[in-house]
Amino acid sequence: MPAVDAAVVARAVYDSLVQTLRVNGAEDQLDEVIGQFVEFVRGTGPREALVISAVQLSQAQQNAILQQLRAKHGVALDVRFDVDPAILGGLIVRVGDQVLDDSVRSRLVAIQQRMLVS
Repeated sequence: MPAVDAAVVARAVYDSLVQTLRVNGAEDQLDEVIGQFVEFVRGTGPREALVISAVQLSQAQQNAILQQLRAKHGVALDVRFDVDPAILGGLIVRVGDQVLDDSVRSRLVAIQQRMLVS
């Protein structure tokens, strides 16, 4: 499948929407329709994500994480970054009801549990 220029496609969708509203005499409802469209798009997947790190992430690190999460879950995903030194290192990522715990703390707990079982 050939790659598409997202800006060109977005412009085509916008132009088609404006034309449809104009034909129906509803140009004054453009803002409301766009708002509803955004809600429709956001409703197709998780809307919020939380990324927890032990230290403040650089802007470049945040951008890389944003890009990966939005590529997987959609561009409408609202991502919040928090700091919790208690996790010691790594990341905890919550998207919707899914949690990826790749923190040092969770790895140490897992090692401790394996040692207690042995």
